[in-house]
Amino acid sequence: LQSSLYCAFSMVLTRMVSSFGDGAIATQRVGGQIESITWNVADGFAAALNAFSAQNFGAGKIDRVKKGYYLSAATIAVWGALIGVLFILFPEGIASVFFHEPDVIVTAVGYLVIIGIGEPFMCVEIVSSGAISGLGNTKLCSMISVIFTGSRIPLAYLLSHTALGLHGIWWALTITSICKGIVFMLAFHGESRKH
Repeated sequence: LQSSLYCAFSMVLTRMVSSFGDGAIATQRVGGQIESITWNVADGFAAALNAFSAQNFGAGKIDRVKKGYYLSAATIAVWGALIGVLFILFPEGIASVFFHEPDVIVTAVGYLVIIGIGEPFMCVEIVSSGAISGLGNTKLCSMISVIFTGSRIPLAYLLSHTALGLHGIWWALTITSICKGIVFMLAFHGESRKH
């Protein structure tokens, strides 16, 4: 159900992006692939932390779970920050590797700069979800993720109908990533205190 909802959200957002032309669609698609350098690493950390948290939680060693989580979250946040800094400082160089049309490069530069701000938060979100799932509360992860991912649609609609235009959609993605990162970290803190 969660995966189906994500597909639905993605289709609606792509429809919004398409109203800004082919360059916007290309930027969204290729930009997601560029961004995968961040979330693929975070996914690896989350999978490892999920198993680590579950094993130590089962053994009653909640202090080890907390230590493992905070170390992993800090490490992956640094990785996300480094990638984000690259996106923000060198967007034109990165965009020109994938695009050759000047107008599409301009669109991609805007995407990379805005998305770059949320990279460390996205990493923390993914790792936190793995840790919370390891503690056995998968419903909480799904609920937080679906609510905030779904909120991208009205936020993108509102922001794209301002002077921001297409950048409003990119800001909706970044704002919700920041919120999810913060909420997931707080959720882990709350879950770990229960045990």
